[in-house]
Amino acid sequence: MKRRLLHLRLAVVAHDLFMTWLAWVLGFLIRYSIWPDSPSIDLWSFEIFTVLLIQGIICFAFNMYRGLWRFASVPDLINLVKSATIGTLAIALMFFLINRLDGIPRSVLLMYPVLLVLLWGGPRITYRMWKDKYFNLSDGNKPRVLIIGAGQIAELFIRNAASHQSCHVIRIIDDNKAFGGTQIRGVKIQSGIENIQQIVADFDIELVVIAKQNPSADLIKLVVDELAATNCMIRVAPDPEDYDNNLINVNQLQPITVEDLLGREKVELDWQAVASYIKNKSVLVTGGGGSIGSELCRQLARIGVSQLSIIDHSEYNLYQIDKELSSEHLVVNSHLGDVTNKAYLYHIFKQHKPDVVFHAAAYKHVPLLESHASEGFLNNVIGTRNVADCCDDFGVDKMVLISTDKAVNPYSVMGATKRLSEKYCQYKNQSSDTEFLTVRFGNVLGSAGSVVPLFEQQIAQGGPVTVTDEKMERYFMTIEEACQLILQSLLLGKDNEILVLDMGQPVKIKSLAQRMIALSGKGKDIKISITGLRTGEKLYEELHYDIENLAPTKIPKISGVKKAHVQAQQLPELIQQGHQAALKYEQAEIKKILAQLVPEFKGHELRLLQSTTALKTSQSNGKPVTSKNKLKE
Repeated sequence: MKRRLLHLRLAVVAHDLFMTWLAWVLGFLIRYSIWPDSPSIDLWSFEIFTVLLIQGIICFAFNMYRGLWRFASVPDLINLVKSATIGTLAIALMFFLINRLDGIPRSVLLMYPVLLVLLWGGPRITYRMWKDKYFNLSDGNKPRVLIIGAGQIAELFIRNAASHQSCHVIRIIDDNKAFGGTQIRGVKIQSGIENIQQIVADFDIELVVIAKQNPSADLIKLVVDELAATNCMIRVAPDPEDYDNNLINVNQLQPITVEDLLGREKVELDWQAVASYIKNKSVLVTGGGGSIGSELCRQLARIGVSQLSIIDHSEYNLYQIDKELSSEHLVVNSHLGDVTNKAYLYHIFKQHKPDVVFHAAAYKHVPLLESHASEGFLNNVIGTRNVADCCDDFGVDKMVLISTDKAVNPYSVMGATKRLSEKYCQYKNQSSDTEFLTVRFGNVLGSAGSVVPLFEQQIAQGGPVTVTDEKMERYFMTIEEACQLILQSLLLGKDNEILVLDMGQPVKIKSLAQRMIALSGKGKDIKISITGLRTGEKLYEELHYDIENLAPTKIPKISGVKKAHVQAQQLPELIQQGHQAALKYEQAEIKKILAQLVPEFKGHELRLLQSTTALKTSQSNGKPVTSKNKLKE
């Protein structure tokens, strides 16, 4: 390989020296062509040898032979101009010192650099264009590309795509009508993003590349929605600073993620304030192997707590996070156990004496807990009670309960148990020196059991993608964002018992499914199946009750619910009754207790409404309503 490069560079040196000779001779030929009796022109002389020697030295000084013609570009042409100009001045100076420029016309010295740049640059550009196949775009093996956005990124992408023969850029679309009909590197620009579908169909486009720096979520959603019914792939071009001589294969292009579709502003955590509070403290995270818990542990490790204790009842999850954090310069205490075991919790609190506790351990799968109410009550309610009591007994500074929007006007056992957990923390706040904070937010992208991984799996299997109801909406945020805001909550005081994270606008689940299918490039092949609401599900989630007055806090994106509920003193006694029912697996009794402790629990009312609706439908169909029919319904 090195020998081949050496031979190529020697050939380039020979080419440039020949062109130097030709430019010098042509200068004389042009100069004397207007004379009727022109003198004879030497094709070789001492002067020509001197020109070749000086110009050759100048070329090496300007590194003209380090670059490859295959990638000849504007900087290379600028280098040629510099070499020709400096070389001309050096040649003129040398001949002035030797013979005062005797026999060398001034016009030759003016024409020589111009001719030299043309003779040097012409073959380079021609070779580059030939290699880029500007003269032959018939290779059907390369993807046909449509670019969104006419600007620097588009120009860089086209140049690199041509250099590496990675794809054929067929058209550029830009909303700026002033660009309509113009071109970038020979590629025509059309105005109007609304024409994407037509262009994709007319030119058999296989790949659409968004060539804008930090494209907005609205633009991404518009492009994805326009291409939802096609099998066209959608990618984002790299930023200008990411381009180099080794770029780029279209397979390396950045895919669009679900986070891009949400378009949420990046949360800028005040790390210094959080670190100054939590640094050198002992921190305990329950459910530390789960999606939220494990990310909390990662961020706490980066901040620099004195020791981090993790509790999880999943052996595999605990092993994973323990292995990940073992390389950190941090004392990590991993404990395999269950928060429903108060004696076990007491032992861990006594051993590690945590200053701050994050309680993330909970069951969260809505339909599953409808048929496992006892397990949901034990883990979500009794587990929270045990952790909160230990925090009180051991004088923990703060406990942060990770809650959910499903705790607001709950329709499900899961939501009702989480609301009861919130109530118990509010009850403890009435008498304890420990500050009990509840952080409430919606769905977390990519968390275990959430809708996004389910859709990804269904798309990978070829569909169909299942959506329970066309009207269903949910709030979404990323795991990293949720955990950063949870850590920010440590800076807020006891006056804000419940903290609500700003979740932005809710997202329709069907639209999310359609866009994820579009991003997979299988829009024509994968269908969406509407399966109907499952037991305990709501069409719309809420982040706070109507009677809860939200007030902004000193931290952006976090609102606080001021103390509005005084919890009854008999709350622990009623929870204990639920505990006894759960231990006996009395599912119906547990739901009754939940309805008593959480009056806003709407699950039983929803089932009554469904039963009433079915009864009315039966009557409208002309069926007699007998006691037997009622029993069936």
